[in-house]
Amino acid sequence: MKNDVTIVFPDAGPGTEAIFQGPLRQRMERIGRLIIHESEPDSDAAFIDRIGDAQAVILGWRLSAQVLRAAENLKVVAFTGIGVGDNVDLDLAHSLGITVCNTPGYADTTVAEHSFALMLAAARNIAISDREMREGAWNQSRSGFDLHGKKLGIVGTGGIGARVAGMAKAFGMDVSAWTANPTPDRAAALDLTYTDLDTVFAESDVVSLHLALTPETEGLVTADHLRRMRDGALLVNTARGGLVAEEALMTELTSGRISAALDVFHQEPLPADHPIRSLPNVTLTPHTGYNTPEALAEIYRLAVDAIEGYFAGAPVNVVR
Repeated sequence: MKNDVTIVFPDAGPGTEAIFQGPLRQRMERIGRLIIHESEPDSDAAFIDRIGDAQAVILGWRLSAQVLRAAENLKVVAFTGIGVGDNVDLDLAHSLGITVCNTPGYADTTVAEHSFALMLAAARNIAISDREMREGAWNQSRSGFDLHGKKLGIVGTGGIGARVAGMAKAFGMDVSAWTANPTPDRAAALDLTYTDLDTVFAESDVVSLHLALTPETEGLVTADHLRRMRDGALLVNTARGGLVAEEALMTELTSGRISAALDVFHQEPLPADHPIRSLPNVTLTPHTGYNTPEALAEIYRLAVDAIEGYFAGAPVNVVR
């Protein structure tokens, strides 16, 4: 089979070829020929041309329905991320006989650290103080708040949420959480209390979101939840913008009653004229919570695991 298999990474980022030198490439070359394109195709036609007759694709971003239908030899897609359903029509892929895998857990620690970095930055006004210092100011009157002794509410206690809970405990925070399927064993393992979503928002000093965006979770955080937040409370979101009712969030932030630290947004890239950019009580990063060399190496290792597993007859991390 080796000589017949072509594996294509049609939309890799710069530097991917270097990461695939050594063990990762050796593992792929035991299966077949690996081709890496270090740029995003500018059209479906370019995507189709790059994939050609490949049987396997490592995917960085999005495969349209047109590309899926045109890739007549394609058997398996390994998506470099978790939310593959946002980027590949899973029902169509299934109907075409294409197995789709993702790479769960690749950035659990990475995103958790970014979440806590945003929490600390917002609590101590680091972003706005940095801007003021660069403009020549010396303002020692701006007061932050300690995380120690505060109550953290975590929404979603998968790999990332669990790590955030551990970090919060190390800072001396009291942690409660909401999850769709709470169990006493999970609560004991994480040393936290599960409660309902209304209570998480009403009683927490900081609320941190760690859920996948699905039809069930879209808009999960409603205007009512945001109104329940304590005056001065902080919302941290490194999950997905669509989890939160955007207009309601803007209303609360514009009033100045709460603050936010956000890595994700309803529309990405965030429009240059979006009013959230001008709010002083918001700390912003451009969806980079996952982006470290360590996480990148892990995501590619998991993608290679998926391709290997498929051709060995034992697929892993299959989404559909």
